[in-house]
Amino acid sequence: MTVGGEAERDERSELPQSVIADLRADDRRRQALTRLAECERALPISDLARHVAATERDEPVDEVPADAADAVRRDFFQQHLPKLTATGVVTYDSLVGTVELATDDERLLADDGETDAADETAPDSESRRDPDAESGG
Repeated sequence: MTVGGEAERDERSELPQSVIADLRADDRRRQALTRLAECERALPISDLARHVAATERDEPVDEVPADAADAVRRDFFQQHLPKLTATGVVTYDSLVGTVELATDDERLLADDGETDAADETAPDSESRRDPDAESGG
């Protein structure tokens, strides 16, 4: 069974570069992926949200106000978990409220410098960044 599980994981890690770029386009998703990779285990979504809020606020995790952590948690449920679970990047266990990294695709955890080059290969990225298109000439 382990071999079959690993084969599934390998197939999921072959996401198109445009999907990787889209998943990494949001700061909160990047922070969440980084934290999940650091922990190497399932985390309660509330702990993950508190960690991301602490990073955003540049303060210790234990000093993050509950309302700030709750806002990040809601954002995860509304925007980020649907994308991350649909692509097989994370698994969410709704019975216990934990999220876990489900891929070892290093492109998801690349430094921002590496992501910039990858973003340019994403569809429509040139039209968004073309200075001539913005200046009309």
